[in-house]
Amino acid sequence: MHTPINQACISNNAIPLIGSIYNRTGSYLAFVWLGLGVLLPFNFFIVADPYFRHKLHNTAIPNASISHLELSYENIVTLCSSLTNIITIILVTFIFVPYIHKYRIYTSLCGITICLSVCLSFVFINVENWRVIFFIITMILVVIQSVCSTVLLNCFYSLASTLPSRYIQGFVSGQSLGGLFVIICSIISILVSSHVATSAAIYFFIAIIVIILNIIVYYFLEKTHLFQIYTSAIQEVNNQYEPLYHESLSSSSYNDSHHLTVSITSLAIRQRLYVAYQYTKWNFYGILLTFMSTLSIFPAYLSKIQPSYPSINYSNILWTERLYVQVMTFLLFYIGDTFGRMISLKIRLPSLLHPRTLFFICLTRFIFIFLFGFCNFPNTNGYPYLFKNDFIYALLVLTFAISHGYCNSINMIYAPRRVPAQLSSTAGALMMMALTAGTCIGSLLSYGVVAVYEKKRQQESKIYLFFFTYLSSSTIIKKTQKLNHFYFYRYN
Repeated sequence: MHTPINQACISNNAIPLIGSIYNRTGSYLAFVWLGLGVLLPFNFFIVADPYFRHKLHNTAIPNASISHLELSYENIVTLCSSLTNIITIILVTFIFVPYIHKYRIYTSLCGITICLSVCLSFVFINVENWRVIFFIITMILVVIQSVCSTVLLNCFYSLASTLPSRYIQGFVSGQSLGGLFVIICSIISILVSSHVATSAAIYFFIAIIVIILNIIVYYFLEKTHLFQIYTSAIQEVNNQYEPLYHESLSSSSYNDSHHLTVSITSLAIRQRLYVAYQYTKWNFYGILLTFMSTLSIFPAYLSKIQPSYPSINYSNILWTERLYVQVMTFLLFYIGDTFGRMISLKIRLPSLLHPRTLFFICLTRFIFIFLFGFCNFPNTNGYPYLFKNDFIYALLVLTFAISHGYCNSINMIYAPRRVPAQLSSTAGALMMMALTAGTCIGSLLSYGVVAVYEKKRQQESKIYLFFFTYLSSSTIIKKTQKLNHFYFYRYN
């Protein structure tokens, strides 16, 4: 195959022809449902924050203030999940590749079901006398479900990447629908019951039902003609029965035109990742920046935004204290995220041939960090409060969410189309690595963003935010440069 790396290499495999011999709509909806369920456990752990705070609160002391366990719950959950995700995706991609995908999927779905069942059982147990143990067990469950969810994301992205782009678009749309589904359940439970334990029991019971339905949906998807052809194709092009770390590079050299000439099907996994990276590096960094900019302010910062004037004096406490954040932040974000992913199914601008323009659009999303700083965030550091209307805040959230959904989806769709057909699954795994790394870095970056706008240690927080951003960016650039030099000198 002689294809310039700096040009799009649109895959032309036989799998798109499947649409003429089976129900395309049913398979598309199956991927939407799988996407809905894969991130559902983490969303429930975040949305059920009031329940966990209730469990961790020390009721033995009258008028007790917020305990350290309550205060650190959301941050520790995010940190445990992010670090677990980045470690798992590295292990799954580089070490445990020979395992067949279906075994990973069934094992992960069963593991998530067990974790949620344990959480459901704790709802009916009094943990007052062993709150620390309960906190530790909860974090262990978060780590286990994060491992399982990351494995599922890796498998489903690899599967969808070998198929027509509508399936990967359906999968990423299902992820945003999962968040929308969770927040709607949260709002309904608040309106129906004021008891946090009852709401949590409903949360976890619904999550268990959804995961069980995911197992059923995947079982029937596995029996379809689509999945059978996919399995045959993967066995053929990925050389599952050959040693993955065997030095089987037939020829790799840069000619005068900087064209890469390799035998794609004979590459070991690390070489395959590098070749896929050369084709999709702009999409890789686009996804990385998209999730960095999003996770740096959502949900850690945006969940602390308060109603603006005159809503702050509104007498309805149910709205100002319980529903405002749920509706104005989470609900609007997930609606916008879903809408942005749906737009990418019909409108794809910039085109496949302009990856740098798409990368620049992803980079400009960092401006939202400064725009949301003008909203009603509780602080005493003198930062200007300019947007004194909830409509402006809602418009910002929708724009922020739509851009996230669109940039994420369009990069995910373009990446497998920019590589040879034999590397489409590898490109999907590579984009998953970018997503996980962006989530991890963005989650850590959120500590600095929140601290910048808070009343304490403002100057130190700005210094921390600057150096952390610089360190993260420089580390990624240096690692990429080392990888390029390593393969250039090794195979030339």
